[in-house]
Amino acid sequence: MRNKLATLWVGERLGPIELASIESFLRMGNPLTVYSYAPILNLPAAVTARDAAEVLPTRQIALYAREQSPSLHSNFFRFALMRKTDDVWVDLDMIALQPFEFLTDRIYGFEKPDQVNCAVLRLPKSSATLADLSRLAPGTRGVAPHVGGLRRAKYWIKTLGRGVPIERWPWGSTGPRALTTFLRRHGEIRHALPQQVLYPILTKDCARFLAPGDLGDTSFGPETRAVHVTASNLNKLMARGLHGGEIPESSFLGQHVARARAAGFMDAR
Repeated sequence: MRNKLATLWVGERLGPIELASIESFLRMGNPLTVYSYAPILNLPAAVTARDAAEVLPTRQIALYAREQSPSLHSNFFRFALMRKTDDVWVDLDMIALQPFEFLTDRIYGFEKPDQVNCAVLRLPKSSATLADLSRLAPGTRGVAPHVGGLRRAKYWIKTLGRGVPIERWPWGSTGPRALTTFLRRHGEIRHALPQQVLYPILTKDCARFLAPGDLGDTSFGPETRAVHVTASNLNKLMARGLHGGEIPESSFLGQHVARARAAGFMDAR
């Protein structure tokens, strides 16, 4: 049975990477719900739209202060999703290569040998890791969970024991770094999928997804269910002029954007 997938989108419109991701999941037969706090103007009709306030009511989207990124809020949301539904969270920069038919209530995988990512996530409601993650919320002050030893002590001393506001924690502190820390603390990391299942290309090599003629669906082994193209990094590279700021048609990502276009997902509403 195909897993039910869900995610959150903050913004009026989806970009080509997000639409390519959606097309890949739907083509594989996985039903997808996209939550949002306001209508998404170009959400494909085949996707179920839901009010994000059903999962996590809020008056304000939480942003990382330095990056001004809603990634902080999306982390709060995905942990709430774990508590309130049985859906599998997926980031909209995952490209599915196979149907998601995981037969377990734990779905998370290594993105590199020492870190688990949460771009695909499912945790049982009884998980001690989920309980710890759920304590991260707007208004939290302290030291990021992954910071330890003397460095942690310095943070507490520097802030006179008050800690740092969560929106000023380092990037990833409430996402992959927190997830990995708590999974290790509670012995749940043993359930993590091997890197090849969801993250076969390292983030530092993400430009390969834009490289003409480099990667295709057949570049990956039968164990690979999806790949994480890391949209934030690719968008930065294109903004700096890589490939003229465009997604090359013959690149891995270009091929999937073409599929989304052929499905009518690129048509403006």
